[in-house]
Amino acid sequence: MKKFKRQIILFLCLAVFIALFKYSVICKASILGSIEVWVFNLVTSMLPIYIITDLLINYGILNIFYKMFKTNAIFLVFISLIAGTPSNAKYIKEFYNNGFITLDMANFLLLFSYSPNPLFVLGIAQNLKMGLSILAYIYFTNILIFLFFKKKFKTNVGSIEKIVLEKPFSQVLEESIFKSVHILILILGVVIVYGIINTLLKELGVESLFISSLLEMTNAVVIINNNGGNILWLIFACTFAGLSIHTQIKSILEDTEISYKYFILGRVLACIPILIAIIFRIY
Repeated sequence: MKKFKRQIILFLCLAVFIALFKYSVICKASILGSIEVWVFNLVTSMLPIYIITDLLINYGILNIFYKMFKTNAIFLVFISLIAGTPSNAKYIKEFYNNGFITLDMANFLLLFSYSPNPLFVLGIAQNLKMGLSILAYIYFTNILIFLFFKKKFKTNVGSIEKIVLEKPFSQVLEESIFKSVHILILILGVVIVYGIINTLLKELGVESLFISSLLEMTNAVVIINNNGGNILWLIFACTFAGLSIHTQIKSILEDTEISYKYFILGRVLACIPILIAIIFRIY
């Protein structure tokens, strides 16, 4: 099975490699478009939040949250909703590595802490009501997933009280910038790869809202809006997040015991109701 999987990946990589030469002009345009999205939509929203969050943690915000809620998980959920994914994976990994949460808590959080950046969602929606509807669906399904799996993780999700030792401001700032840029470069590479795949499929005549939504959320949203801005498809694209985001999450968690399978399980479960709605509306 592993040999077959390697052969499939090898074949696909060779096909894309050849296509890069044949369709070099549109691939170049795709790369430039991905870089533009990265600079104006991702860096501008993520980098400041990453740095401010690290400073808040350094100066004792976790100690305050723990005294109030007796858990560090609340802060993680809060940051995930404000900053958007893949921030949730970044901070879940850091909290686990630093001993602020248990492994089971980390896996549990991956199930329901997903959210695209709210500013991104409100920006891509055709009006405020549509944007709020997309966010409401994502938050509501997160709550349902939390309640459904709460009993399974109940005995193992204990949080750990650990006093954060304050570091010099300059050291925290330097470390935060270094870590944030590393994550953002990873995101850029993944967005470019899936942007090229999406462009090549379109050039080959494979145009599908479903496939676009599966591959990359940002490109999918543009395509959906160009086709009338159907809110059900927008909700599906933003809820599943696209394989681009999934690849980012998996890459971030690669060197930890935290399991990516919980993230994809949460996204698949959240997508089932909206897919049913799409099917019945189409047919």
